[in-house]
Amino acid sequence: MKKIAIFAAVFTFILLLTKIANQMPSDPQPGSTFSLKAQHVVQCSADEITLLDIHQQATHLEKDLTWPDCSSFQKDKVVDFYLSRGDKTKFLSLEPTAWWRKEL
Repeated sequence: MKKIAIFAAVFTFILLLTKIANQMPSDPQPGSTFSLKAQHVVQCSADEITLLDIHQQATHLEKDLTWPDCSSFQKDKVVDFYLSRGDKTKFLSLEPTAWWRKEL
């Protein structure tokens, strides 16, 4: 009976440690996170993208594999890009820009 109780206690302890370890947050993505607000897609290829802001300043980025297909970007649509810098620029998300940001 004593051996069964010890075995059950050790098994429960291992399950508890496993549960705690699984709750740890994952490592953050490498590089710094940044956003580009109110951008038009001017040029897009498999490896590069050029964005134009409302002040007519172009931003040229080298893309990695996380970016969506170029056909998903509409040239006349103004969007906010959320990106991460690494060896190449990583795509995190995009959303339509706020109406007041288009007016600046």
